[in-house]
Amino acid sequence: MSLASPDKLLWLLIALPIIVFYILKTRLRRRQVSTLLFWEQIFEQKRQRSLWQNLRHWVSLLLQLAFVAFVGFALADPLWNSQDDRGQDLILVIDNSASMGAVDPDTGETRLSQALSQASDVASTLRNGDNIALITAGTSVRVVVGMSDFAPTVVEAIEAVALTDGPTKIHEAVGAARRLASDPERRRIVVFTDGGVRGRDQLSEKPDRDEDTSSIGRENLIAEDVRLIPIGTTADNAAITTFQVRRSTVDPIGYSLLVEVVNFSEEPLETRLTLNLDEVLVDVIPLKLEPGERFRKQVDSTSQSGGVLSGVLKVDDALVVDNTARAILPDRPEIPVHLVIGGENESFYLNRILESIPLVRIVTDPAEASLHIFANAIPDSLPDGPVLFVDIPADGPAISVNGSDDAKQPAWQIGPAMENPIIAKQETSSPLLRHVQMQNVILAGGRDITVNENLGTANVLLETASGDKVCVSIERESGRILLLASDLDSSDLPLRIAFPVLMTNAMNWFMRETGEIRPALATGIASQVPWDVGDSEQTMLGTMIDPQGHSSPITVQDGLAKLGALPHVGVYQLTTDDTNAPNDTAIEAAANTETTGERVAVNLTDEVESDLRIPEFSDASSAPLPPASRSPWFYLVLAACGLVIAEWALFQRRVVA
Repeated sequence: MSLASPDKLLWLLIALPIIVFYILKTRLRRRQVSTLLFWEQIFEQKRQRSLWQNLRHWVSLLLQLAFVAFVGFALADPLWNSQDDRGQDLILVIDNSASMGAVDPDTGETRLSQALSQASDVASTLRNGDNIALITAGTSVRVVVGMSDFAPTVVEAIEAVALTDGPTKIHEAVGAARRLASDPERRRIVVFTDGGVRGRDQLSEKPDRDEDTSSIGRENLIAEDVRLIPIGTTADNAAITTFQVRRSTVDPIGYSLLVEVVNFSEEPLETRLTLNLDEVLVDVIPLKLEPGERFRKQVDSTSQSGGVLSGVLKVDDALVVDNTARAILPDRPEIPVHLVIGGENESFYLNRILESIPLVRIVTDPAEASLHIFANAIPDSLPDGPVLFVDIPADGPAISVNGSDDAKQPAWQIGPAMENPIIAKQETSSPLLRHVQMQNVILAGGRDITVNENLGTANVLLETASGDKVCVSIERESGRILLLASDLDSSDLPLRIAFPVLMTNAMNWFMRETGEIRPALATGIASQVPWDVGDSEQTMLGTMIDPQGHSSPITVQDGLAKLGALPHVGVYQLTTDDTNAPNDTAIEAAANTETTGERVAVNLTDEVESDLRIPEFSDASSAPLPPASRSPWFYLVLAACGLVIAEWALFQRRVVA
């Protein structure tokens, strides 16, 4: 054993005056008494005693000297032989993933609360010369407290660690811990986890003590510098591991749901799965699952209105977060269309196609319309909202140039009619031409379209072999525009299957419906969500509001909202409102936004987190911490306090003077 502060042993010199005063002779004082009856009593108490007579009460002196010795050696900070005078770098890694929220049926505590309690005990044992750091390993690795020699800061930070709903990042956290403490001789990594990691069976392997920890993989858990502290006990659990919904490609109001439930318990499970669409009951599915059995089913249903489709597993198990899953079902609102047909052309095919598209309703009042269609007609001014022009007879209406009403130009210019123009090139990346093959199609009455750049951003969809643009889409702030220069009554386009598909795609494009699946995201995984908020070539800033109401900025580029690893399950709101707006205002704006708002469902679908069985840890990796967890001075102070209590007890029993 060595001493960290040997100069503090000078405090032991206090024992010298204690000994001197103990053996010092007592000088008698002159006293008067009224009678000889009291003289012998006073004389016996105050008589001078020899050194030998004073040492008769050696127990009292021994207790006092022992007290001084304990306090003096405690101030010198003795070290165990296993302790290094240079100190140690202690890194605490706390697993705060979803599985740590499992409740112990015996104690009623979550695994995370048990881990925090044990981590606080370890942090309280920091001695002089030691450094300590705190890292959490939830949906993302977070260095909560860097290397510090002040343990109370770490203890306070441990109490503030919150649970996340995603998979653990223990391997990455251990790698970060090794980067914090590069010296393998000083480094000690203590991991508090329930073992819910991929490859958990490898945790029972014995670490190679001859292997250099500085050269092994940074994310290796089985190493000499890592100590695994197992948390919790094995518990039964059932979980929804898959929950995805999409609109039907055949029925506009139909949808299909794919759901999967897994029984991770060791006993058979009998329960039911309840499906709701915005709190309206859709279906109840009874389940009978054997241990380890999976249930997978595709549920088909219809609903014009969209919303949050949720599945709830009616089971009382240790983990609650994976008993509920959500998905966003896109809304299918009715589309009122105002159709204007010019000249004597009846546009027979256009009328029939519009009538065959579900949810399309022809209206006569332009104020009621959400979509305006002009066939062989040009209005005096462009209406607000989405507009479709078919069989364009002339140049477009006049629009302002650079915001000035004095100088106006036509919105587009139309070239002369071409004889049997054949489509040679199409923009395959456009959602308007999804599942559409237009090459070699003859567009009778086709004309070249030149769009004024002041109208908006133009995108050429169909082009002839001579380079004439016969179909152009335009992005503008007040609504999208689609120009199709073709006479449908004399063209062979309506006779092809591509035309109704093109019109259906156009309806979805005008209403900003992508037509693709809106997958429910998984916690802890960075994703890109399709979000149509305008010109896809521009980079925009948006706001993401989590289920707790906290907002954070996001980036929207190329029509995709870039989201990081989301830590909690629930429904997230995406909006283009100001990121500095109050949370309540942002949530209300997101709820009332139709064209610039988006909802994203996030679920826990990680089977490793839902499997609450505790793996077997190797004896070496899960062994108790060494005696260095408490320095000897702590025990010396306890012994000194015990001596004070012992002397008081002996004095009361007249054993010491």
